[in-house]
Amino acid sequence: MLLAAATNVYAQPVDPYAEPPATKPTPPAPKPTPPASPMPAPLPPLPAPNVWSPPPAVPPGAQDPLLAEQVAISLADRAQELLDSKMYLDAKQLAVEAVVKSPTGPAAERARVIIRQANAALGIVEAPPPPADVKITDDKFSDRDQQPVPPPADTTTHSGKTASLVHGALFGGTVGAMIGSFFADNEAAGAVPMGIALGAVGAFTAPMIAKKYHATESQVRTVGAGSVWGGVVGGLIGGTAEGANGGTTTGSGVLVGATIGSAVGILGTVGFAQDKKLTTGDVALIDTLGGIGTVGGLTIGMLMQPAQREAYSLNSAVGAAAGVVVGFVLAPQTNTTPRRMLRVAGLSVAAGALPFLLYAGIHDKHGTWDERLTGGLSSLGLLGGAVVGFYLTRHVDEGLDVPDDDTKKADPDDAPLALVGRSSAGTWNLGGVGVAPLSTTLVTGAPQRGMAFSLVGATF
Repeated sequence: MLLAAATNVYAQPVDPYAEPPATKPTPPAPKPTPPASPMPAPLPPLPAPNVWSPPPAVPPGAQDPLLAEQVAISLADRAQELLDSKMYLDAKQLAVEAVVKSPTGPAAERARVIIRQANAALGIVEAPPPPADVKITDDKFSDRDQQPVPPPADTTTHSGKTASLVHGALFGGTVGAMIGSFFADNEAAGAVPMGIALGAVGAFTAPMIAKKYHATESQVRTVGAGSVWGGVVGGLIGGTAEGANGGTTTGSGVLVGATIGSAVGILGTVGFAQDKKLTTGDVALIDTLGGIGTVGGLTIGMLMQPAQREAYSLNSAVGAAAGVVVGFVLAPQTNTTPRRMLRVAGLSVAAGALPFLLYAGIHDKHGTWDERLTGGLSSLGLLGGAVVGFYLTRHVDEGLDVPDDDTKKADPDDAPLALVGRSSAGTWNLGGVGVAPLSTTLVTGAPQRGMAFSLVGATF
């Protein structure tokens, strides 16, 4: 069968120099499929649409809070200077601008205090602050952000009754003692009882005069300071004039000078007090400087050791007058209260009295060096004690030196409804007939209410 199936064979010899045929590259093995995750990965966020929107509103001053606060501090500092100079309206305006410029900064708190003090000085009554917000559960409204408010200035109006009583008694007693000194051989025998009698009259009438003219305490104290220091200077000058050139100083001569000086002081300060230029603190400063000048004149006399003893009283009169004049000039430019000046005067007196303890140990009967040393040290002590007192009390009652405001003005039309009525201004007028029903309990068993009308009514 093989032989029968044999056929012709066609063959081609292999070329040993031929290049081997190119073979197809073997495909890489397929990568294993990772296991499916339980949750698909989140898709990236879509880009924001290119749509323009206006920027959010920014409150004034928020773009540069540091600069706004610096401007507010400058405004508050200037407002404080104007307040100290008693330019209350301008001070309030600058303080309001400071609050607007930086409402939440430290300068705003100072500015609000200045506004309250200016309002008090201008007689503007502020509305009471709203009650604190109640803290609720969602903490949206809370009182934790509220800042403590400093107490307002003491703007209580004083009638000056006590001051008028004291100064009236002093002036009446001076006049009475002067009159009584001429009616007895012993000047004291006539001056003492007459001084007590007229002093009581002055204490009774002076408050009535002050009330009639609706004088505030600062006005009464201003006139009283003129009366007191005018009397001190007049009495010292009267004694000096009598004792000069070997003369004899008498009590009546001193009292005459004191009476004249006191009357001149009253007349000279009444017009000044009507303008309300001084506060009670200003008058306290005048009294303090006047007292330091009076005592300082005597201690300087000890240092000088003059040939005539009347030079002591003359020095004291000059010192008192100089102290009062300086006080009148400086008082409107200072921040003083009676309480502060009481401390200043106490320190000055204590420092001036200390050298006299030294004088008790160094007293020399045969020389004057001990008196000169004591007088010089005492004069320096008076001045140094006052300076130290002013420095130590520089923050006492700060901002409370404000003018008295007589808020309760007399109204000529506030008389009660009556046939004859008196108003708080002191005027009597014919009114009308006001009929008012009476209570049935006044008359037991009355069938109906009774009727009554007022004959005389008064308001004080």
